[in-house]
Amino acid sequence: MKLGPYLDYWLYEVARHELRPSTFATYETLTTHYVRPHLASKRLNKLGVQDVRTFLAKVSKQNGRKGRPLSKRTVQFIHAVLRTALQHAVRDELIGRNVAKLVTAPSSEEHEVTPMEPRHARRFIEHANEHWLAALWLIYLATGLRRGEALGLAWSDINLATGELRVRRTVQRINGDIVFGDPKTSRSRRTLHLPAVCIEALKQHRQVVADRALPAQANPHPKQPRDLIFVTSRNRVIDPRSINRAFDTLLKRAEIERIRVHDLRHTCATFLMMEGATDREVMEQLGHSSIGITMNIYAHVLDDSKREMSNRMNRLLSED
Repeated sequence: MKLGPYLDYWLYEVARHELRPSTFATYETLTTHYVRPHLASKRLNKLGVQDVRTFLAKVSKQNGRKGRPLSKRTVQFIHAVLRTALQHAVRDELIGRNVAKLVTAPSSEEHEVTPMEPRHARRFIEHANEHWLAALWLIYLATGLRRGEALGLAWSDINLATGELRVRRTVQRINGDIVFGDPKTSRSRRTLHLPAVCIEALKQHRQVVADRALPAQANPHPKQPRDLIFVTSRNRVIDPRSINRAFDTLLKRAEIERIRVHDLRHTCATFLMMEGATDREVMEQLGHSSIGITMNIYAHVLDDSKREMSNRMNRLLSED
């Protein structure tokens, strides 16, 4: 069998049923645009280490769909997709070994976390309080929820009396469609507690939504909860891309350097660590699948905390 037909089988008969929709969409895109053009005609049992190494070298030099060179991280993902497909071929006893495992993917550059400074966060909140989604911006900054996790919140997920918030779904745009899905990992399905400022903002948000309401459009999203919190004036789920655009506008008004919505999540984690939260507590708050992920992402903050602990101990032991 040639690799092209096998990739079709693996993608649509295996991966589609095992992966989250967003992950499957990524695998499908990387396979279609990068793996297939170079390796589809190769026979599975003739694919060698040199073929894979040459393939990765070529991909590393080509441009992506937006005309920009592929990042090392993207090349790593492409290699991972090929490796995963070939591993399934090994389990199907179509090949004896996974040659992609024998090739080392290029190391990727570390993604620099870009949290807001406290003074910028306060300035951002001042401007965000004038926006109709003020409660959403506060939730992002105070809880560290992912963009889609916050957009998927329903009133039945929140107890305004106790401040308890349950993360039970997420909203994503996949291949042009808005999709309601499960949280990213089992640990992402978590329960958090909202600070009082968020609870008050949510109470005000009820009235904001009522004041903006227009006649609802027919045929709402089939998986949209009836009590979804953050909706358009037509009572439809908000497109995640609209959140990106609104965030960029708020940053310009506040005269803050452009960052991503996801960096509000990093800002939350950084502030928690600055206030003494442990890496385990931050992991639980953010819903990371392992503590290693938390420590790798926020190593710079942890290092600062360790230095501060050392300084505190020095002051304690140096006091007369």
